[in-house]
Amino acid sequence: MSAMGTVQMLAAGSLAYKQMPADVLAPLMQLLNWLLWFVLLVCLAWMIVSAGKLWLVFRSDLAMNDASHGVLMSLLGAVVASTASGIALAFLPA
Repeated sequence: MSAMGTVQMLAAGSLAYKQMPADVLAPLMQLLNWLLWFVLLVCLAWMIVSAGKLWLVFRSDLAMNDASHGVLMSLLGAVVASTASGIALAFLPA
């Protein structure tokens, strides 16, 4: 057997992986679900506070401020958290 064949077999063996057992995967998925709900609740609370600040600022005729930035960032945070959970579900089979 040549050295190149040995290297290819070692590379193929290191890329192969076993599926995680169900007793490990189930708590991990539960933890990811709780983490996603927590992040989305924080984004919702931040959105409510920022929208309230934005409403108060619009009443005093100042259009651009930190409140509009907070609304945008809370929406962006929710999108990132939802996308990350989709990516995690793609790599961790249910």
